[in-house]
Amino acid sequence: MSIKNKYIGILMMTTAMLLSACSSDNTEAQTDTTGNEPVGKEVQLMSYASPFTDQELSHRAAPAGFTAYTPDKTTNMGVYMLLSVNPETDWASPKLERITYYTSTGKWNAYFEVEKNKTFTVYGYMPKTGEMSSTLEKTDAGAATLTISNMKPVTTDDICIITGVEDTDSGLKEGQFSWSTPIDEVETYKISLLMDHLYAAAQFRLKIDAEYASLRTIKLKTMTLSTDKGSVNATITLTHNTTGASPISSVTYTYTPSGTSSTTEIYNSDEGTALDKITPLSINACFAPGLSDNLTLVSTYDVYDSKGNLIRQGCMATNKLPNLNAVRGQRVLLNMTVNPTYLYVLSDPDLDSPTIKIN
Repeated sequence: MSIKNKYIGILMMTTAMLLSACSSDNTEAQTDTTGNEPVGKEVQLMSYASPFTDQELSHRAAPAGFTAYTPDKTTNMGVYMLLSVNPETDWASPKLERITYYTSTGKWNAYFEVEKNKTFTVYGYMPKTGEMSSTLEKTDAGAATLTISNMKPVTTDDICIITGVEDTDSGLKEGQFSWSTPIDEVETYKISLLMDHLYAAAQFRLKIDAEYASLRTIKLKTMTLSTDKGSVNATITLTHNTTGASPISSVTYTYTPSGTSSTTEIYNSDEGTALDKITPLSINACFAPGLSDNLTLVSTYDVYDSKGNLIRQGCMATNKLPNLNAVRGQRVLLNMTVNPTYLYVLSDPDLDSPTIKIN
């Protein structure tokens, strides 16, 4: 396989949430007993996300527009809702709350209480997976420090953090975290959020060489991406501003060695997906940016002859990726082509076991 070019893109997300008020003594509203079905109060949530855009590696562009976004799997958002009337108490022990999207219903459910005529300071991140934990602290300068721990170094999840909250007076913009509920009781409460990436991303686009495609069919079964780090912690400093600038003052990553490799499956097809000579198969993965030069890609595939007969099963290609030089919020695009080592030598061993290279 060979790298044709390298691009980046930025995804920013605005989320409009209508939060149904729920009583704190409603145990059913706070506990997910089934593991699959929602039991909290329903949240009417509409999400909008700009697609990744292909840019030169050194550029960082604002999104041109938003498109509808809905998680493709059950997803948790972790949020801190700090009451402005009790800043010292709330900051002393911030509590992480939960909003969950269920694919079984196509709806979001809230697991915390929202009251009328209150002002909250809102921080958080999405998705919040089971192994992750977080803390929130206030710095001496008045900024917030959000620390997210035990994240996977490589994942198919696009981990994002809240960078702005819609305010009644100034609207929705970055650097603003205050949110007020209406004076009068309402059935639902609306909150809009802006979010930005915490990880970098890679998109692998796989095709088969046109000449080789007339002789053999390659069906991709699995792809994994691995590193020698076991987990990642990120400490993010968020500074309030009124200009609409990004509030992210700094992001510090720390990495825990795994002793062996930490592997994440980024693609799986039981039947295998035949690679096309024109339209690439696109596979996405996200990774902590400090791992740009510490990633290994393993592809498993089957080989078929021109008549559709399976002739090689479970072939495996291992490739140490070159340094992707990616930073937070960037996406690297890798165009990759499958080809035998020596196409002009039409021997069965070579045709049936193509070498996959990344140049």
